Amino acid sequence: MFTIGMAQQQHTHRMRSVALLPIGFLWLLTVCGTGLLFLGGCTQPNDPLPSDTPAQMEDTDQSEETKPEDVPAQQDTADQPAPPAQPDTPVQTETPAQSEEPAQPEEPSQPEEPDQPAPPAQAEEPVLEGINGVAALGSYLAALPENTEDTPYPVKVNGIDLETTKSSGDTLRTLYDALSRYVALDLSDCTGEALPNVTVKTAPNKVYLVSLTLPDTVMTIAINAFSGCTALTSVNMPKVSTIIRGAFSNLAKLSSVSMPEVQSIETSKTTTSGVFYKCIALTSVSLPKVTSIGDNAFYGCTELESLTLGATPPVLEGEQVFKNASRLSAIYVPPAALSSYASTDKDNWTSDLKEKVQALP
Repeated sequence: MFTIGMAQQQHTHRMRSVALLPIGFLWLLTVCGTGLLFLGGCTQPNDPLPSDTPAQMEDTDQSEETKPEDVPAQQDTADQPAPPAQPDTPVQTETPAQSEEPAQPEEPSQPEEPDQPAPPAQAEEPVLEGINGVAALGSYLAALPENTEDTPYPVKVNGIDLETTKSSGDTLRTLYDALSRYVALDLSDCTGEALPNVTVKTAPNKVYLVSLTLPDTVMTIAINAFSGCTALTSVNMPKVSTIIRGAFSNLAKLSSVSMPEVQSIETSKTTTSGVFYKCIALTSVSLPKVTSIGDNAFYGCTELESLTLGATPPVLEGEQVFKNASRLSAIYVPPAALSSYASTDKDNWTSDLKEKVQALP
């Protein structure tokens, strides 16, 4: 009886357990669902970090049909190269209108400014060969602005007979009187064989002569012709053969003299006014054809360092040809003429002068 009672109790307990199984299963589902919901809520705050990836995840999770839908969406965006139509709008061809504004500075016609150097051309017109005669020269210079001896006006004149004539008197003196501005005077187109004597007192405007070119016709320069031209720095005498005493005396600024044909530098024993007396700016003189040099010719030329002579020793007409020309250290002659100078017995060729004779370099 006891065994039967125990079996019944076990059966009853099993029935109760079976009855409780569904309830436990439901409870387990409830608990698991709640846990999943809780976990989902916990992970969502972290998902925003890869905010783009969820979209990709959804794409991967979705069927292949959604992918082609996304691709066309990208193709649509690719179709949006309608913006290239926008470069049409930047058809900032209107900006060229703005570039036209910078083109306006070209309107100031800057090329016209280089055209303005026409006035300098006028400034160079002092080399006018159309200045004919002394009167025209005087009028021309008087109309120019005042200048200095450092900025002389280059002037070329023609139509002047440089010799004294019955009709015009002393042409050289009237030429000086026409000078009212400092000039580099080119007389190469003028005429005349001999320049007459003109004293300082009768031609005070000599001081405006800065440089001078004489015509090929002039052969002789008279006494005191350029004495008193205190601004004179250079003289070109292409055919002059004779220069008389005092012609260039006391010209402190005369530094360049071209006289390739000069044969005689004359002087007078009654005066110390030699041709280049006290021309203290002369450093070298070339006289390749000179045959005689008058006394005091280079007296007081304190800066004279060299003298060039020809093949034959010239006559020195006095003992003071080079008086006080203390810096004279070289007398250049053709190499073949060295023996001629060393053995010359002409007056005033002292041993001291002969020691200075050297062959042309």
